[in-house]
Amino acid sequence: MARCRVSFTDGEKTEHSVEVEADSLYEAVALAVAEFREDPLISVYPSAMTELIVAVLRNPTEHRIRLSQVSKWAEHTTKDGPTGITKRQRVRTLLGENA
Repeated sequence: MARCRVSFTDGEKTEHSVEVEADSLYEAVALAVAEFREDPLISVYPSAMTELIVAVLRNPTEHRIRLSQVSKWAEHTTKDGPTGITKRQRVRTLLGENA
């Protein structure tokens, strides 16, 4: 199953969206349409020619890192060539460590 955000824009240019869990694109649309039909705030429901947008929401990834680790990584080095130098310089600048 995948978490999906399904949305459509009604004739009054109001965008509506709902999140559903589905096994397929078609199931995501069907679940969303059922949700839209149950929503008392929506006065115009999707019809046969309504374009629905389905965005698959990937599982979020969480990382934990100490600021000291970031500062240490950003120290001057030529280890990763010009690209690495540029990335490290950008991080130092963002952290206010312009030295």
